[in-house]
Amino acid sequence: MSKMNRNRTGQGALMLVAAGLLGLSACKDTQDTPVEADTYSSLVSERGEISFPADFPDGFRFIGSWAVAGEGGVADIHSVYARPSDVDAFRQAGRFPDGAVLIKEVSASRGAKHTTGEAFWPTDTKTWFMMVKDAKGRFGDNPLWGDGWGWAQFDPADTTRQIATDYKTDCQSCHIPAQGNDWIYTYAYPALGPKGQVNLPEGAKTAAMTPDAAGHEASAATDGKGDPAAGKLAFETTCVACHSTVAGKGGVGPSLAGVAGRKAGTGPGYAYSPEMTNSGVTWTPENLAKHLEKPREFIPGNRMGNLFPNGVRNSGHRMDIVAYLGTLK
Repeated sequence: MSKMNRNRTGQGALMLVAAGLLGLSACKDTQDTPVEADTYSSLVSERGEISFPADFPDGFRFIGSWAVAGEGGVADIHSVYARPSDVDAFRQAGRFPDGAVLIKEVSASRGAKHTTGEAFWPTDTKTWFMMVKDAKGRFGDNPLWGDGWGWAQFDPADTTRQIATDYKTDCQSCHIPAQGNDWIYTYAYPALGPKGQVNLPEGAKTAAMTPDAAGHEASAATDGKGDPAAGKLAFETTCVACHSTVAGKGGVGPSLAGVAGRKAGTGPGYAYSPEMTNSGVTWTPENLAKHLEKPREFIPGNRMGNLFPNGVRNSGHRMDIVAYLGTLK
């Protein structure tokens, strides 16, 4: 046999072996790898069920946090984590790659006076949220997938229990203002670098009541009236992310067209919670103001109480919004 023939024979044998190995690999992939779960197979099942990473926080890095104001200080502290590779990808491209994973821990807080002033720190975990980037629209029939992400919430006492049922009502509502930024408040996460700062809200400032706001609160308490024009502006900055003013056009929350004088839980085009429907409340100006002031307490268990627990704290703004709602038909 010539050297050339021996080479060809050897090459043919190598090709057959390679083909055999590829065939075995393909069979193995078909049997073991969930369809369409290629980029996050360790966290997502073939049906789109999302699992909390068993070894968390290993493999993740802290990227930023939120302090959510409450009565007398800080109500919750939100700490957010991502995988280093996803952070690096965002810093390069300005967007999260397919399969990126974000995890948020929501903690209660405790505060005390220190030499530097009053300070707050996280205590018990209240819940966990998790998002998995989906650039391919993999799980269209799964109510926890949509708008480019998989969404999940986990029991703080047992992270093997995923407790969300519908991403639009259980997870996405707090992200509505960031809709134009792929639903993520990237400006709150310094680890994402300069490309995360391009969507910083206009007028962002330190958390303190301005003299104008304080004066408006005092004057409203004195005259007991609201200004519909000012209420429209307050509504557009505080309420419009969840509520529309078009009759029958629900979103995260119901349309507020014609809400004044209506029985709670009866507006068209929205699936109200049983707590709201069975509350027996009629939306008088007084009840609207009470609900805006303390959404969690006025009708216990209603969705707004969970999504907007601190309500509208400024009494002047509350009365303005109530006056504006009274003009909607």
